[in-house]
This record gives sequence, C-alpha cells and structure tokens, in this order.
Amino acid sequence: MQPNHQILKTVLSLGLNYMRWMQLTPMLITWGVALAMLAALTLINFQEQVFSVLETLLRWLTQLPIVGGYVNEMMSDQGGEIHATTGDFKSFLLKAWSILSLAFMLVSMAISAAFGPFQPWTLKRKLLFTSLSVLLLLAGLVFNYYVNTQAFNGKASGWMLNFSLMSLAVFLVSTYCLSVSHFLRFLDNALLRNEVAEYADAKPGVD
Repeated sequence: MQPNHQILKTVLSLGLNYMRWMQLTPMLITWGVALAMLAALTLINFQEQVFSVLETLLRWLTQLPIVGGYVNEMMSDQGGEIHATTGDFKSFLLKAWSILSLAFMLVSMAISAAFGPFQPWTLKRKLLFTSLSVLLLLAGLVFNYYVNTQAFNGKASGWMLNFSLMSLAVFLVSTYCLSVSHFLRFLDNALLRNEVAEYADAKPGVD
C-alpha cells in the first residue's frame, strides 16, 4: 500500500470516528441534563447545597479554555444578567459541541490505547440497554414525586405527563444518536477490513 494511500485512510478513519462522537455527544448531554434533573428532585430538601454545586459548576465552566471565554462573554458583570443574541447562542452551542466531541474522542482513544479496544455491542443490545435505562429514569422521577408531593405544584397527571415526555425525548435522542453512530462505526470497520485485505494481497505469504 502506498504511504499516501495509508495516510488518506487514516485521516478518513479519524474523520469517521470524530463524526461518530459528534452524534453521540448530544445523547450524552441529554442524559446529563435528565440525570441532573433527577438528582435535583432527589435532593430537593437540600436546595441550598444543590445551588452551591451549580454555582461551582458554572464557575468551572468559565475557567475552561475557549468555551469559558464564550460563557464569560454571555454573562455580564451587572447583576448576572445574560446579554446574548440568538446568533451568539448558536455559535456557542456549535463550538461547545465540536470541542466536547473532540474531547470525548480523544478520551476514547486514550482508553483504547491503555486497555485495548473493547468489543462493541450490537445495535439491538444498545437500544435494549437504553430502553431499560429510560424506564429506570422514569421510575426515579415518579418515585421522587410521590415521596415528596408537597414540593410539586399542580396535578399529579400533569407531572406524570411531563416526566413521560422527558423520558420519551431522552429515548428518541438516544435511539437516533446510537443508530447513526453504529452506522459510522460500521463504515470505519469496513474501511479497516479493506485495509487488512489490501495488506494481505500485498503479502503473498500472509494467509
């Protein structure tokens, strides 16, 4: 195989891997928000501590390179009011999405290099695990409601609808992200198999 051909395939493989994490990042963020809401409901009797943690998290975000600069720009020094246009917000989301996807990809590559590549799950198994996780999420939200009903305003039916819609949104986002990511992994593996086949053809002694 020619060196240029090998470099092109390596770059293409990295590009597919990055695109895969670009699809997985929204799912991770969605789950992060859902779990944060579940944690907030679980710790509803410790609201001061929760707000303190959120304040610490926001302070940590402002210290991050690149992303922190945009967070600081969107927040004024006058009363903590936010001054940002729709374009600024979209630009921030796109940059944060790109940076987080790259970070997740690099962490994944580091883990694979340290512990070896793991055997990926089938798409069916991923979706089954996601379904069970969403059911647990919904059960946790409902449990928190009935444990401390006086902390919730409105009818139980309204809250059950909200919890169900949120869980459904998490499931749909996860299903889409996992499906596209699975397809991109398939393309990457097909590229790798083709590379191995070409290497075997170039080496007559290889069975």
